[in-house]
Amino acid sequence: MAGAPGQVDHADDRHVFACVLALALAERAAGGGPLTERLGIGGRALAAIAEAYFPEAGLPDLDVTTGPLPADQSALATLLVWRGQAVGAKSQILAAIVARRSLEAHHLWQDLGLRNRAELSALMGRHFPRMKQLNDTNMRWKKFFYRQICRDPGMQLCLAPTCEECEEKDLCFAPEEGEALV
Repeated sequence: MAGAPGQVDHADDRHVFACVLALALAERAAGGGPLTERLGIGGRALAAIAEAYFPEAGLPDLDVTTGPLPADQSALATLLVWRGQAVGAKSQILAAIVARRSLEAHHLWQDLGLRNRAELSALMGRHFPRMKQLNDTNMRWKKFFYRQICRDPGMQLCLAPTCEECEEKDLCFAPEEGEALV
């Protein structure tokens, strides 16, 4: 995974993987299910992360198989890969992780175990440059993802045709504050 064609092995990616693994391991320890389920990736992808970044970690659940993805998670992963212009194995794995963690209750940066939104924005710029470019109004990432999905033919999730006309606009563009979860 590290040094995959078309991708630079960025030190910040090690930090991202460390953060999301720490949070997912804590959730697993609290009875939240296998690590693969907490991350939204299979054992093979988890093993690739471990080998590339944390070879001495001895991560659990490498042999756990995952069932079918929930529809929302699958749609988000597809959105990140295709519309986000994800290139390489690392970005594909991160797309799956971001999609899974997007289903959690907090701000996405918190659900990834990151310190702040700036770290999430940097991640998006490195691995999903088109998504970063499209979110030029700094909309909250989870809201932005669903807004993008709403634009797909046959999908009607958003109630207003544009953000300017939506009564939830202030919720989508409000500052993201809070404590890091890890």
